[in-house]
Order: sequence, then C-alpha cells, then structure tokens
Amino acid sequence: MANYRERGEKMSTAKKTLSVITAVAIFAIAALMTMCVTQVASAAEMNGNTATELVSFIGTGWNLGNSLDAIGGGNSLSSETSWGNPKTTKAMIDAVKAQGFNTVRVPVSWGNHTTGDNFTIDSKWLARVKEVVDYCIDNDMYVILNIHHDTSTQYYYPSSTYKTQSMKFVKSIWTQVAKYFKDYDQHLVFETLNEPRLVGTGDEWWFPVNNPNSAVRDSISVINTLNQTAVDAIRAAGGKNTDRCIMVPGYGASIDGCTTPTFKLPDDSTPNRLIVSVHAYTPYNFALNANGTAEFTNDLKNEVDYLYSTIKSHFIDEGIPAIIGETSASNKNNAAERVKWAQYYMGKSAEYGVPCMLWDNNAFNGSDRGECHGHLNRSTLGWYDKAFVDAVIKYGKKEQIPEKLTPPASVTNCTARHTTTTEIFINWDKVEDADGYITEQYKGGKWVQINDSEYPAVDLYNLKPDTVYTLRIRAYKTQKGIYAYSDYVRFAARTSKLVVKNVTNFKVKSATTNSVTLQWDKCEGEVGYFVERYKNGSWCNIAELPVDTTSYTEKGLINGTTYSFRIRAYRYGDTVLTGLYSNVAGTTTLANVTGFAKQSSTDSSITVKWNRNSCATGYVLEQYTGGKWVQLTKTASNTNTSYTAKNLKASTTYTFRIKTYKTVNGKTTETAYIRLAARTSAPSVTNVTGFTKESVTQTTATLKWNKNTTATGYIVEQYKGGKWTQIAKTTSNSTLTCTAKGLKANTTYTFRIRAYKTSGSSTKYSNYVRAAVTTAK
Repeated sequence: MANYRERGEKMSTAKKTLSVITAVAIFAIAALMTMCVTQVASAAEMNGNTATELVSFIGTGWNLGNSLDAIGGGNSLSSETSWGNPKTTKAMIDAVKAQGFNTVRVPVSWGNHTTGDNFTIDSKWLARVKEVVDYCIDNDMYVILNIHHDTSTQYYYPSSTYKTQSMKFVKSIWTQVAKYFKDYDQHLVFETLNEPRLVGTGDEWWFPVNNPNSAVRDSISVINTLNQTAVDAIRAAGGKNTDRCIMVPGYGASIDGCTTPTFKLPDDSTPNRLIVSVHAYTPYNFALNANGTAEFTNDLKNEVDYLYSTIKSHFIDEGIPAIIGETSASNKNNAAERVKWAQYYMGKSAEYGVPCMLWDNNAFNGSDRGECHGHLNRSTLGWYDKAFVDAVIKYGKKEQIPEKLTPPASVTNCTARHTTTTEIFINWDKVEDADGYITEQYKGGKWVQINDSEYPAVDLYNLKPDTVYTLRIRAYKTQKGIYAYSDYVRFAARTSKLVVKNVTNFKVKSATTNSVTLQWDKCEGEVGYFVERYKNGSWCNIAELPVDTTSYTEKGLINGTTYSFRIRAYRYGDTVLTGLYSNVAGTTTLANVTGFAKQSSTDSSITVKWNRNSCATGYVLEQYTGGKWVQLTKTASNTNTSYTAKNLKASTTYTFRIKTYKTVNGKTTETAYIRLAARTSAPSVTNVTGFTKESVTQTTATLKWNKNTTATGYIVEQYKGGKWTQIAKTTSNSTLTCTAKGLKANTTYTFRIRAYKTSGSSTKYSNYVRAAVTTAK
C-alpha cells in the first residue's frame, strides 16, 4: 500500500467505474503448464514450479505494512518503528501463521539505507530484512519481498527525466538483494516495484486507460524499462534466482496501468516465472474512501465481479497467473458489513484462483477512516477484528486439490493409419478418463517429447523413407496443476519405401533480367514434377508439370537476384508418392543502366543522368579522354543517378559510358557499358556597355561603345523602313565605332547593338542594347 497519508486527499469520490476507482495493478505473462508431475507445496525444497503452479500453492496472505517499509528515522534500524509500529518479532509471524495465512508480503524501503552513487545497501539492514524473511520461511510460509516507498527523484521516479538514475537504482537494489538471497528456493518471491507512478502530480492515481496523456505514456514506458531492469538483474544474480518467480506491476499498481495499450511485460530468460501484481481496494468507496459508504450493498458487488472477471478474461483465460498483493476494507465501525465484504471478495478470490494479500498497517481506529487497516494487534498479538479475519481465511480457501490423482488407463490399439515416404499418421483408442496424451520419440539416444494433445492421434512428418521410428505414448489427467500419468505404450512404424525416381541434372539453363529457366533430365515412368520456389520464408509450389516437360521458366523476377528452386518427381499410388527433392539456385542477370542521357550542360561542364536500378550495388561512369577511358566515379549506392563532368571545353562533344555492378559476399557482377555522346554549350557572351553617340553631321551619325572582352565582334542595326537593318558587323572586339550615313538633318534615328561569340560552328549572342541619335540641323 502507498503512504495513504499522501494518497487519501487526492482520490476523487466522483469516480464511479472500477477502472477509475480501484487501485489495482495487473501485469500479464504467459505461464505454460509443464509436463512433469507438479511439486506439492510443503516444507520441502520448492524448485522447478511454473508461476501458475506456485500461485496455486500460495494461498491467502498478510502484509507486514508500515514496518520495514517505513521511511522515518533516517538510515538507522530504528526506521522500522518510525511509523509507530513495534519491532517485528517471530511471535508476530507465528500468530499470522496460526490464524491460517500461508504467505507474508514484506514491503521494504531500501533507499534510506543506501550510501554512495552505487546505492550500496547497509549490511545491517539486509541482515534485519533477512531475519524477518526467515521468521516466515521457518514457518513454512511463502514470502513476497519488494521495493516499496522508494518512489522519489532521489532513488527512482518513472519518467524519462529520471530514467537513467532510476534504472541504476533498481538494478543496484535487485542485484544486491537477489545475490543476498540467492540460495533461497521458490518460497521467496520478488516483487519488482510497489505502485510506480508520477508522485505529486495530477496523474498520480487516475488516467483514461485507453487514452493516457503524454506524461503517463512516458511514465508507462519507463516502468516497462524498470520492470525489465529488475528481472534482468535478478536473473543475473545467479543461484536459485534463475528459477525464482517474480511479480511485476503496471502504472500505480492499477488495473488501468496494466491494461492500457502501451504497457509491456518484461522479457524473461526463464520462461513461465512471472506473476501479475494486483492491488485492489475494491469497491473503493467502501474499502478505502474515508468519505464513502460503510455499507457493502449488492450494487457494490458488481465492482468486485468486474475486477475478477477482468482478471479472468485478460489473464487467467490466457494461462497467466495473478496475485492481489494488497487488499482490505477499512474499519468504519461497520464490522458486519466488512465481514460481508470478506465473504464475497475472498469467495471470488477462491473461485478465480487469485490469491489475496490482506493489507495490515496496525491502525484499527483512527481519525482517517480510509486508513483503518489494522488487523493484528502487534503488541498483544490478538486480532482487532477476529470475525473479519476469520472470514478472509475461510472464504479465501480454494477447493482442495488432491496431491495424487488416480492415473488413467493406458492407451490401446495404436495403429499407423497412413504412411508415406516422409510421413506417418498414428492414432489409438480414446481413453475415457484421460485429459490428453503425451507422445515421445526415441532419437539421438534419448526420448524426446514431440506432441501433447487432447486428441488420440499424432502426425510425424519430414521423415526419411523406409525408416523405422519408435514412439512411446501415455495418457494423463490433470486437476489444477496436478498430473497423473498412465504407463507408457511403445509403438514402432516404418515409412514407405522410396519408389519414385529422383530428378537428375537439375540446373539453370539460362537467365534474363526477370526470369530463370530451369532444366532437368526426364524421369521415365513417373507422372510428372512438382517445381517449388522459396519465397516469403517457405517453399511455394510454382508449377506442376507433365513428365515429358524437362524445362520451366519462372518469370516476373527481380534482376540481379538469386532464387532457390527445388523439384521432385511424383506418381500416384494409394496416395501421391514423391521422390526426393533436387535443389538449385538461379540468379537473374543484372539489368543494365536505362535512361542514360544528357541532363544539362554549360560551356565547361556536362551533367548526365540515368534511371535507378534498385537491385544494383552502384554504377561505374567513365569518360573517353586522352585516347583512353578514364573512370569518373564508382558509386557505392544505387540511389546516385547523376554526375557532372567539369573542366571541359566549350562547344565540344565528349563521349561517356556507364555500367551497373552488384557485389554480394565479395563477388562482383557487372553489366556491359552503355555509351553516350554529349556536347558542351557555346561560350556565353555579356551585353555591350557604353553604346552612345560619338559625333553627328547633318547626314551622318558616328556611334561608339566599350570593348567587350567576351565577344568575337559586334553587330550594329538601324531601325528604318519599319524593320531593323544590319549596318555593320565587326570581326574584332577591338572595333568600337560605327558610322551610319545617308541620314537626314535634324532627324532622330534608333540604333541597337549586340555582341556575338563564335566557337567552332556555334555562335552565341548577347542581348541588344539600344541608343537614339539626332543628326545636326
């Protein structure tokens, strides 16, 4: 239980549904039943039980609350009594055992008893915890040991902001604790965390299960990590920790916290050893809310029903074990009503097989009626509410399971109903009182289980032709984790002889970029062939061909890719008989570059482009220069599909070639080259500047301009007769004047000029520049 001195004021009494009002935590893990005889709970060593089996032994339990989990008194041993409880004694545990409790949950807060950056636990504190644990173990009781009131930014806090420190704390604590208790058997259960949540925020206890906000989603993600960190640390501690069962909670140890979609179970190196941790003070308004009701009405039973049915549908039906690690009904001077609650609540515990741990803080009467969860008077060792506790024990007892079942009869009339060269189907008469059958096969010098089924049949496949296979079969029946087996019955059966010829000389005849043609020798006397290709993780039939067909082309393939094929001949008998497979690998040819073309050019560069080949490793591009081919680039990625060749001459044609290559396992395949001729642009020329009048007469106008060093020469035109007429074209850029003649006096004329640049047979021009000139009067 959390420190409800903090919690009580924050709980909303307006919440009605169980998913909001119950402080429950369920955590899912698959637990499969083993096929050996289940160990019976006793004082003997407890090892090898699955979580499901162990939960069936644990029974009703009691919480040593507000003692070793108390966080007052600093780091001394006196912290155990800092919340007003006396020091725990063996007599207390003896009283709990005598009352009928089978398990003690020992909440422990570790943080205040650590030192240094590595959170080293005080050896005296470890020894004290061990002393209390041993009180329980010596009484042949189970113990649940956890990390309790350490949820703070100083130790662990489930948010990304404190994730690194939190992981370090959780790993350190569980590494030390697990190593310290490594020799304890399965009587000792570890619980990773207690009600991990965003303490002190508005999200501390309640959130929408199907739509948590970003802060809660982040916290759940961190809780997933911390649970995984704890499980990994416990397993790594060695000893009997590899076999230990571990309880794990969700956010706030609530049912919403473990059924919300973002919650994830830890991965565990030891299968079937995790247990769902549940805290359920249900119904909240009766069991925990100080301002709620003191009457346990029939309407409130619906919330209890919902709790257990949710556990059943989400977990028990999936073979997942769960423990309600904390529950109680606070004393509101309502003894009779609390007994009714215990009868109903604990009756459901027994009905659904979910053990409950009664929370006890030794506070029977107090000002906060939501905190009155005292049951054992730890001073007198009497029970405050004997009728209530008696009801908890009585109604929490599940149906007794016999330690030994009467074995079923042995199987009879084993028969090989169907055999081929690779398969044997066996059945036998049904054993009326059996729940199932175990089939084992002798191979590799030992018996190996190959099947567990409720049906009296087994199918063996992928066998060798004309081979005897020896089996043994036994029936079993089971009742809640206890198994009883019949004697083994042995049976031997032989696969059929291989009478179908095997395909020979199976090979690749040819390949293209999108097809592979297969070829083989004819199998005379057979009916035909099954041809298969390996794709999507399995062999798929791609053709069924008549025997006279000795080749097949598989199309629609990807270039430069290796495919696996196999073939076998077949004929008809009582069933379809087949030969052995013949296998071959065929590789499609690598596709050449397509779309190789000039993309753009300048007077000193050419950019070429091509289409991507997604199956290629890359491309090799070369330029013919100096009488030989020179590599420009070899790409290491097939996504690079363009290249710019620079430092070229203007108005010049250059030749390029390109090929595709693919490298697999150190072996490189290349295509042939594809060529391309591309020409650079003519050199550019700038516009003429300074175009103006130099001098005029009544019949002439002399024009001038500045020299253009990028030009070959200039073209001067005059606008007359409604069009532009060339009056001069210079062949030197040093000629910087031109005289127009035959003009009229006192008349304005318009002229324009442009520079031009000639390179080889190509000429480029600048833009025109205009000037208006008036002749003399």
